[in-house]
Amino acid sequence: MYFADGNGANLSGEAYVAEAESVAGIYPVTTITTAVYFSKSDETRDKIVFTHDDTTNGVGHRCKDIGRAIAEAANAGPHTNGMVDVVDLDNKIYYGNLSFVTALAVTLDTTVDFTS
Repeated sequence: MYFADGNGANLSGEAYVAEAESVAGIYPVTTITTAVYFSKSDETRDKIVFTHDDTTNGVGHRCKDIGRAIAEAANAGPHTNGMVDVVDLDNKIYYGNLSFVTALAVTLDTTVDFTS
C-alpha cells in the first residue's frame, strides 16, 4: 500500500509503503484526525495520521471509512497489478471513497502501547 503527503515524495516522511499484513490498528485521534499504525520487525510501529472533515455529528467518525478502505486495499492483491495507491496527495489518487482526506503525516519508528 502506498501513501504520499503531497510534498513530492522526495524526502523521508513524504511517502510511505506498507505491506498489507503490517496493519496493526486504526484509531480516531481527534474529530478530524485518524491514525493508522503499521507493525515493524522490531517493537516499534510506523504511524500515518490522516486529516479529514469532522463528520462525528452526522454519519460518524471517518475512522470507519478509513478502516474499510485500508482493509479493502489490503485485500486487493489478487485483483491489482502491483501496489495499491491508498492516498497519494501528490497525484490526487484516493482508494475507494478516501477523497475526504486532506492531509497525511508519516511518523517512523514510534513506540505504541496498545494495551492501555
